[in-house]
Amino acid sequence: MNEPFNPAVLTSARNSRTRTETDVAKATGVSQGLISKVENGVRVPSRDDTAKIASYLGYPLALFYEPGPVDTGRSPCPYHRKRKTLPATILNTINGRMSVRLINIRRLFHGLEMEGDRTFHTLDPDEFGSPERVAQALRTAWRVPYGPIRQLVTLIESAGGIITSSSFGTAKLFGMSQWTTTDHPLFFLNADTAMEELRWTIAHELGHLTMHGFPTSGDLEAEADAFAGEFLAPRSLIFPDLKQLTFGRLPALKMHWGISMKAVIKRAEVIGAIDRAAATRLYKQYSARRWNNAEPYSLPHESSSLIREAARVHFEDHGYSLIELADAVRLSEAELRRELLETHAAPLPLSIVRG
Repeated sequence: MNEPFNPAVLTSARNSRTRTETDVAKATGVSQGLISKVENGVRVPSRDDTAKIASYLGYPLALFYEPGPVDTGRSPCPYHRKRKTLPATILNTINGRMSVRLINIRRLFHGLEMEGDRTFHTLDPDEFGSPERVAQALRTAWRVPYGPIRQLVTLIESAGGIITSSSFGTAKLFGMSQWTTTDHPLFFLNADTAMEELRWTIAHELGHLTMHGFPTSGDLEAEADAFAGEFLAPRSLIFPDLKQLTFGRLPALKMHWGISMKAVIKRAEVIGAIDRAAATRLYKQYSARRWNNAEPYSLPHESSSLIREAARVHFEDHGYSLIELADAVRLSEAELRRELLETHAAPLPLSIVRG
């Protein structure tokens, strides 16, 4: 282990466990002042102190010597789909987990070449005229079949997008995304979220990744939502379904288009199929049934598979044991199994070959 200590990794690892500098100091006997100086790049901790910190935070020692910036790629900043009332402490924790996960994913896919039918694009909404037109252009570029997108996760993975999920411990953060160093974006989703919300979140994050590599003066979240609506339910296709929309038709439309019933109402209003008064009446009926927290008529779960397939290649072709793979990706064996291997099981939509 000849790499220098990486202070940014310590900050991300500490945040990922929702621990303060004081927490780490009390548990390890390393002074809070030293930890602060280490995270700010002023001091370098001894190997013994680093080992104590690693043990307390539950990460392999090698993680803290991972080279380079933690957050890199086309954009170093993560995008989120969240509620405005999300506490900053929870967001800080999930951002830390995302940073660690970027390292895990980079190392898992090191030496593997992904060959898919599609690729990610960066498209300027100012050049195209609107987020909706960007969504239309991407549907065309990706050769999305006419009508609803039945398997959104499969579509994203066919372009090399990497999807993983975990419990966030809150219902106020649906998911986030960020570019990896290999130009394959990582979608980190809240496993406690209903499938209809996850599908919208994936499309919302896809909008960020597609449009927001360019400077813009617009509302990024509004643009990502406009993109998601058009990508999942294009106006030209869904408009006939939404004319004179009634409450009783919402479940069938949800199942057909793969978006929530609340999103169906919003989409109908946005594209002008119903007016504001009609939308308000539908929202009141929706709220009266207490569906804001949990809608009935669940959509089928869409499983991701790219991570599991990468692990399979390492196990079967490269001869890795589980503990060796855990060491390679910088996680404990238990966390590798829980966070990356047990939630990815669907057939793979693209092939991985050895580099």
